[in-house]
Amino acid sequence: GHMWVARLCGMRVDKFSIFFGPPILRWRGKKTTYQLAMVPLGGYVQIAGMNPQEQLPEDDPGSYQNKAAWKRFAAIFAGPGINYLFAMVLVAVVTLGWGLPTTHTAIGGVTKDFPAAAAGMKAKDVVVSVDGVAVTGTGVLLRAIRASEGKPLRFRVRRDGKTLDLLVTPKKVEKGFKIGVAFQPHLKFHDASVGASLVYAAYYPFAKSAKVLGNLADVITRKTSGSLGGPIEIVRQLKMSFEQGWVVALFFLAMLNVLLGLFNLLPLPALDGGRLIFLVFEIVSRRKVNQRVENAVHTAGFLLLVGLLLYVTYGDVGRIFK
Repeated sequence: GHMWVARLCGMRVDKFSIFFGPPILRWRGKKTTYQLAMVPLGGYVQIAGMNPQEQLPEDDPGSYQNKAAWKRFAAIFAGPGINYLFAMVLVAVVTLGWGLPTTHTAIGGVTKDFPAAAAGMKAKDVVVSVDGVAVTGTGVLLRAIRASEGKPLRFRVRRDGKTLDLLVTPKKVEKGFKIGVAFQPHLKFHDASVGASLVYAAYYPFAKSAKVLGNLADVITRKTSGSLGGPIEIVRQLKMSFEQGWVVALFFLAMLNVLLGLFNLLPLPALDGGRLIFLVFEIVSRRKVNQRVENAVHTAGFLLLVGLLLYVTYGDVGRIFK
């Protein structure tokens, strides 16, 4: 997305890299050098003039810095924008092929020696309600378990077409209460018109973004607990989604694109959202931000993001061994 829009706006794209670090493979196109790098995380597009250390003529017509602010805004926004677009395409493929989804919450796995296993709960059980409250997502279940303070909860589950009532008493652990299960989405589909399917696909990334931001606000305000997952956790979740079938995997990939697009749009240094904030300031004030100052801010932000990446990867490894 960055490369296509930059070129449309007359910018010169010097390098397109899949992953970071030293190149493993490299080939030269008509206008751009393409490479596959060693560190398997993300990637980047090197647009001429974005790095203040580059020695370019001041009147270079292909330089990022010599383009109008709205063109630079478009080139930066196009990265997360194509994540959202790709999510729409993936969801459209699913809805046109299988129909509109209804999401239920199912049991992905049950831990031995925990209350859920003792009560007879099994993997693939679909949770209908907890203490008479309809389950519309994992948040309902997690809040009910946390609020129980160890008192028994009546779970109504659906298993092989039958409805069962199971009494589960949450167990006190170091951080609150648990019943010893992993929740996962369970999808059901119903027929819909082509128009309804396309509307749902277009609406999907924005609805999911709003939900993620709401959940993030709940974690920040400590209304609920949460944990961060890194690359290892993403691969684990992707593997689990493929085990449930292609449709679930496609939805997971769509959601992953939404998360990538949303994360990159956060107004933080080094992310696309941080660069967009500087460009909005320039458009509104009609004054260019000092490029060296902006670059220093983004460099500091990048170092913090690397630290965050190492932290969440450490957490991923810890969860695997646990």
